[in-house]
Amino acid sequence: MRVWTGLAVWSAGALALTFPGSYLAFIILLSMAIPVFGWSLTRLWDYALPMVLPVVCALFAFLWMLGSSWHGETLQAFQLVWPTMLMAPMLLVLLRFPPASAWFWAGALSGGVASGVSSLWQRVVWHEMRSEGSGNLNAILYGNFSLLLAMFCLAGLGWAWGYRRSSLWTVALLMGAGGGLLGSILSGTRGGWVTLPALLGVLWWVHGRGLRRTQTLSLVSGGVLALALVIMLPQTGVQQRIAGGLEHATRYLQGERSVETGARLEIWRGAIMLIAERPVYGWGSRESRVELERLGADGQLDPRVAGYAHAHSDLLDAWVRRGLLGVLALLMLYLVPVVLFWTGLGDSCPRRRALATCAVLLVLGSFGFGLSYSFMFYPVGVTLYTGWLCVLWGLYCVPASHADY
Repeated sequence: MRVWTGLAVWSAGALALTFPGSYLAFIILLSMAIPVFGWSLTRLWDYALPMVLPVVCALFAFLWMLGSSWHGETLQAFQLVWPTMLMAPMLLVLLRFPPASAWFWAGALSGGVASGVSSLWQRVVWHEMRSEGSGNLNAILYGNFSLLLAMFCLAGLGWAWGYRRSSLWTVALLMGAGGGLLGSILSGTRGGWVTLPALLGVLWWVHGRGLRRTQTLSLVSGGVLALALVIMLPQTGVQQRIAGGLEHATRYLQGERSVETGARLEIWRGAIMLIAERPVYGWGSRESRVELERLGADGQLDPRVAGYAHAHSDLLDAWVRRGLLGVLALLMLYLVPVVLFWTGLGDSCPRRRALATCAVLLVLGSFGFGLSYSFMFYPVGVTLYTGWLCVLWGLYCVPASHADY
């Protein structure tokens, strides 16, 4: 049974960006094991404390559906958040049949390598302007999830250094990190690049403080050189994306109020206008679009803003659609995991410290990405965020005496 849960944990990273709908693979695999868990369950209260995180996920789903019900959009919200309702039984399966942590790191590095290979293929063979995933994984979602897989691999180095066959795992994880970073670069996701320094700062704070000064200088020099190379090479598209973004933002701030010069800034301005009019209950999806069209017709906004599917900001989008309750529920989903995993960043156990680092990187990265794009608008965004948290928490809560490193 532990092999089955191990395969599920592996698929959470390895298949996250591979095929249309493959991000649901680990949920399907763990859900299939729920009946087996039910037959073997004898002491449910032993799992009371680990259930805190799944309960928070379920509460988030309930609050988002409640916020949407004010606008007659409960079913639409349910289709978005239903995976979070399975986190509790899925976590119980992981706790009852805990797989080795190596399954998670193998999945993360497999997903990172797959992202890098796919991105290269799209750019070199298909001559795509930006690499992206299959199905609904556009370039922004694909690039930022690839970046998170890369960060998971780098966090996993702290685990690998204390594990058997550490050299093999170190090389494999570095390959996964390189593939994920390459996928992010070739996707042209500027929001991920802005968040990257904060993510690297967390990694440094957890794993880098014990390095010697010469090692630190070597890492910093190598990172700066690699960054300069990525920006200077025109084939990556990074230079053009950065220059274009700066030019558009400058022109927008100088008074050119249009989606060509500052699409996100204009969309954010429209969202803030809607929130100011109805801060408690929000507008819902249909009514908010109608109101944006009205503001466009009145000349207060670029009329094309109403054509965008979301507010390009998770916090603003949740507030516009579901009101104050929606944005508070989202903040809860960000803050509670940080509180739960925070002490693990200094844990003496390399396994728990690496898992806690992954979780904090996941929260910080998702929050940072969500400042300039609405990840929680997409089922893949909600599922991977809450699902990865569930997997990490399940592995983290396994006692050292029962854990296979």
